[in-house]
Amino acid sequence: MRTRLSALLLVLIGVVLVSLGIPLISGMAADEARTLHTDRMADLSLFVSRAPFGEEPGAAEVMALERDLERYEELYGISVTVYDAARHPRYSNADSAALSVAEDAALDTALSGRLTEVWDHIQPWDSEPLVAAQPVVRDGDVVGAVVSVSPVEKAANRVLARWSILLAAELVAMIGAIALVDRLARWLLRPVARLDEAAHQISAGDLSARVPTGSGPPELRRLEASFNDMAVHVQDAVEAQRAFVADASHQLRNPLAALLMRLEGLAMTSGLPGVSKARQTELMEQALADGRHLAGTLDRMLALAKVENAGAPAVALDVAAVVDERLAFWMVVADRRGVHIVRRGAVEAQGLHDAGALAGALDAVLDNALKYSPEGGTVTVEVRSVPGAAAGPGPRDVVPIGGPSSAPMLALAHAVEVSGPDQPPRGGAEVTVTDDGPGVSAQDLPRIADRFWRAEGAEQEGTGLGMSIAKTLMERHDGSLEATTGEAGGLSVRLVIPPAS
Repeated sequence: MRTRLSALLLVLIGVVLVSLGIPLISGMAADEARTLHTDRMADLSLFVSRAPFGEEPGAAEVMALERDLERYEELYGISVTVYDAARHPRYSNADSAALSVAEDAALDTALSGRLTEVWDHIQPWDSEPLVAAQPVVRDGDVVGAVVSVSPVEKAANRVLARWSILLAAELVAMIGAIALVDRLARWLLRPVARLDEAAHQISAGDLSARVPTGSGPPELRRLEASFNDMAVHVQDAVEAQRAFVADASHQLRNPLAALLMRLEGLAMTSGLPGVSKARQTELMEQALADGRHLAGTLDRMLALAKVENAGAPAVALDVAAVVDERLAFWMVVADRRGVHIVRRGAVEAQGLHDAGALAGALDAVLDNALKYSPEGGTVTVEVRSVPGAAAGPGPRDVVPIGGPSSAPMLALAHAVEVSGPDQPPRGGAEVTVTDDGPGVSAQDLPRIADRFWRAEGAEQEGTGLGMSIAKTLMERHDGSLEATTGEAGGLSVRLVIPPAS
């Protein structure tokens, strides 16, 4: 490719040099012809002014003219002849009086009272002499003409010398262009070569291969950066897939083994005498429980795979409205479990995210909080604008939503009611969910969003995928999920939504 690009650039440069050189060569030839014609006409003007014409020209004038003609021929090798109006040569330094075709035409032009025209050009291979003629005018009448015949060898040599200099300059320019084109082609194609090498490495299985950036045209540098970003996403996706498969195989192995063992035990006891029906029913219920746990794990895994590979674009939304809508659903669950839900904070908080993804993350966090909160406990949900955003409604009185002996729909309506007009915030938002459960130790907090991780000694059933799903959903559009220990114990999970543009 470098050879083809270099050849193309050299062809273009060659066309440019030829396009410039041809007019210069032609101009040099024409300029030499004009210079020579001007010199000849100036010399002929001198002889015209000194040519003696009349009935009896003076001897001194004739001798002076003949001396000048001979001296002119000795110095320049140019023959000059003075003709009268009858075309008879009167004074000459030429050896032959015979007129060539060019001389005859030039003499006719001069005797008609006109000057010979400028020659078009003189080229190095020209050998025909150049003829110039000028009329001799006395008292307004053409009484004769002066004709010169000039050899062109010296002028042709001068043209050849100038052409040689020009061609040498273009040759030097072409050599320089070859060196420059080679360096330019290398500079242009170096990023392409690096991209090709990195692509081959990735196709061979080395997902860590990257393209070095920092050289080449800006467009190719952007392509390199985009390629590296793509490679990072591909590597992350492949590693996530590998981790998902490894975790899934590890997590499914034990429940599946337990299920098979219980089924084998059930098959063995069904044919043994003395095994009570109650024992068989117990074994069947245990097998069903293991099967349900296995099915739940598979459902959670499929949900995690779905949220990792799909999603809607981020849009500006009211985070508080999404929170209140999900609380209306979860307060029924909270009422059944005997847990109070308390809604605090702003009634409006603008952010940039996908409403479905935010609702899914909030569902996973609320499910976890309600699952680990004891009966009679409280789950606090607080919505607020991030620092630096326009101020929305500030902290509010605690309003229970759900819980035993409550009016859920009335409580929800009261929870979103604020007094006084407030401007909606314009920045990002935070949603903090705090429960009264056993919490998580400080050393285990960083692992809370790991796949299939569960706190040691956890009594509630689960797959360890809920918080991982919530974290994946939040990070889809530059959000985040953070977990800390609550002020009064328990677990506090904060969902951070970026500001709307």
